[in-house]
Amino acid sequence: MEDNLLIPSENETAAIALKPKMAALCYDRIWGTSDDIVPRPIRCWGGTRTEVSGKGLAADYNIKSNRAPVVAMVGPEDKRLEMLRASTDYGLAAAFRDIAKSFSKGRGIYMVPIFDFIEQRNRMYQEGDREVVIAILSDLEIVDEEQLSWEQVIEFRADEENRKKYRRFLHWLDKDMIGKSQSFIEDEIAIKLDDYERALKKYGIKTILGTIEEGFDEKMFLKAFTAGEALNLAGYPYLGFFVGAGIVIGKIAIKLTQVMLAYDDIERGPNSEISWVYESKK
Repeated sequence: MEDNLLIPSENETAAIALKPKMAALCYDRIWGTSDDIVPRPIRCWGGTRTEVSGKGLAADYNIKSNRAPVVAMVGPEDKRLEMLRASTDYGLAAAFRDIAKSFSKGRGIYMVPIFDFIEQRNRMYQEGDREVVIAILSDLEIVDEEQLSWEQVIEFRADEENRKKYRRFLHWLDKDMIGKSQSFIEDEIAIKLDDYERALKKYGIKTILGTIEEGFDEKMFLKAFTAGEALNLAGYPYLGFFVGAGIVIGKIAIKLTQVMLAYDDIERGPNSEISWVYESKK
């Protein structure tokens, strides 16, 4: 029913993740089916047929238990939702990606799928004909979902300045970096990294070592810059040094890569993120 819908505003960002509390630190709204999964002020729900078909995922969308029975999700909108095993990471990731696509198309607000590890994301998006820019942050202290409470999340989100500092580092690749010297970019990232670490410490949020990858649709990414400006990372005079080995700031390795992937026809949001990966270091 329409009364049960929880639709983000046009200015809000939305995501769907296996680790919803971690995602809620960075995104305004997180997909969920009940208050037990994501608190109502944070939760979003579009009521599309694919979402309803996948509602059985709620049984496995509780991080307190990684075990769940096979759930039948027979959806007229997408046959790939039939009989996915909810206890498998890949099954959940595939279902979540389909839910994100359905929500984005049905409600006109782009929902970013967030994956638990790089290989999981790679399986979801095969090689194709769309150029994607991926920003990679390795050996970074990332939030430990298992030691994070919703109370901490809500308190953190209420501190707008602190939250802004956290997000500025995770979204380090922005239009302010274009046209700047390498030394300026390195200094700017170092400042953002320091703010990020302080933001987490302020609220006693526990961390673990990991990697973050943020994927951008290059065409949408370029819309943030002046008309006609090109972003060819391999030859770009200011961002080219991030390609390949990248640079190291502190102990954090930062680099960019360009890949050709098939992203179907997902609607793109104003922030142009295609996907995220939060991968804990093994």
